[in-house]
Amino acid sequence: MWNALSAYRSSIILLSALMLGGMLGFLVPEVAIKLKPIGQIFLNLLFMIIVPLVAVSVMSSIAKMTDLKKLGSILATIMGVSVLMAMIPAVGIVLLALAYDPAQGVTLELADTVEATGQMDFVSLLTTNDFVGLLSKSNILALIIMSVISGIAIGQSGEDGLKVSALLDSLNTVIMKIIAILMYAAPIGLGAYFAATMASQDAELMGTFARAVGIFLVATFLYLTVGSSFYAWIGGGVKGVRTFWANMLDPAVTALGTSSSLATLPVNIRAASKMGLNEQIAEISLPLLVNLNKGGAAMITALKIVFIYSLLGLEFTSDVFMLTILISILSAFVIGGVPGGAFLGEIFIVTTLGLPLEVIPILVVLGAITDAASTVINVVHDLTATQIIERINGKQYLSSAP
Repeated sequence: MWNALSAYRSSIILLSALMLGGMLGFLVPEVAIKLKPIGQIFLNLLFMIIVPLVAVSVMSSIAKMTDLKKLGSILATIMGVSVLMAMIPAVGIVLLALAYDPAQGVTLELADTVEATGQMDFVSLLTTNDFVGLLSKSNILALIIMSVISGIAIGQSGEDGLKVSALLDSLNTVIMKIIAILMYAAPIGLGAYFAATMASQDAELMGTFARAVGIFLVATFLYLTVGSSFYAWIGGGVKGVRTFWANMLDPAVTALGTSSSLATLPVNIRAASKMGLNEQIAEISLPLLVNLNKGGAAMITALKIVFIYSLLGLEFTSDVFMLTILISILSAFVIGGVPGGAFLGEIFIVTTLGLPLEVIPILVVLGAITDAASTVINVVHDLTATQIIERINGKQYLSSAP
């Protein structure tokens, strides 16, 4: 039993720490409030690393992907399919959550009043008027856009680009190690911050998590059944639907047991072979889809935003809706493959939308509880995405293959 739970050890430890922090906040609020500086130190450490993390990881990934430009349309299809398969579930769960208020009318009481800004300034969100602005955690979207452009330029710069790409890979390895070291302090840091946040809250707040998780599980069930069948039909018609359902169980169970898309990759490649998918296309597509096609991550990101807006009593305007979908897609692309990405995803949400830091532990709780279901969605839809990619590119790719 313990071996089966080993994949969830970090999530179990984190959830336990957050629950203990929540109980401490409710039972002895005067003590819990004094723990806030401990949590603030941990969050500040994450804030200090997030800018170099995002810049280096995005540039490194894009630079390596442009090495595949000779594959042309197949790479473009992988990107297009991944964007759509992040957008569709994000839009779906936002509409579901808006119809069934996940906060149940409970309001999060904070020391500082939070006010909706009405309309979003998309120019300021997507760009800055100075390079120095890219070094601020408040301009993550602008940083991502510039990092993508820089990654493309590196990939198209020949030998000099290869040297820069190799340097970025080495730097990325070091940054990942820094993140791993910081994550050791996550249970203490987030537990302390959550205790301070809960010190002034009503006990009913804890019940809102059950409703939010319930909404996510309903959306997951619908997306795994109806959504998967629809994608498989697009990829291969009725036969594609049959072959998908006949071979998706092993990857789904492996994803549930490991809570890792990467660990499930060999099983997914074997399942693709059993489904009769073109071996060359599957071997190109699946390793890229592991990092790019994360519909589950997009779903939970979108739900977190609706959930926290409801808890804070903020109006969910059309501008916020569009920004939510954009953040969900980018979170799936950028944060999904990063160790400790859950915490960085919360920072991404909070800094981009200008929300108070107190909500970060609340979002982490929701993410940790739904992590396994999110991973299953990510994994099984890598198979349906490969079906679609083969249908679009199969004949052309086979005709040009040596």
